[in-house]
Amino acid sequence: MTIAERIRLTRQQRKLSQTELADKSGVNLKSLSRYELGTSIPPADVLKELANALEVSADALLTDDVAMVKDTELLRKFEVIQELSGDSRSVVNTFLDMVIRDFRTKQAYAQ
Repeated sequence: MTIAERIRLTRQQRKLSQTELADKSGVNLKSLSRYELGTSIPPADVLKELANALEVSADALLTDDVAMVKDTELLRKFEVIQELSGDSRSVVNTFLDMVIRDFRTKQAYAQ
């Protein structure tokens, strides 16, 4: 997936129009359109502003390797979890593992 596709897809996932993203990021609307069409590549400072406005990391717009979290509330919680250490982080990881295992089990039996 290209940078253009990731910017457009992320904007659409956030349910923002190009005009809204341009206003929120301070990027010129015509430039944003060119970035989304792939006819122009945003410079680093603009990419950072777009990422901030879209509430994702610049890495998420640059690479396919970054998992995209659509739920901004969940994303904020994951950011806090990353700051935890020791037993607290271990408890959160164990709990998430249990919830995911339960979800997958229910999915398997629903089919």
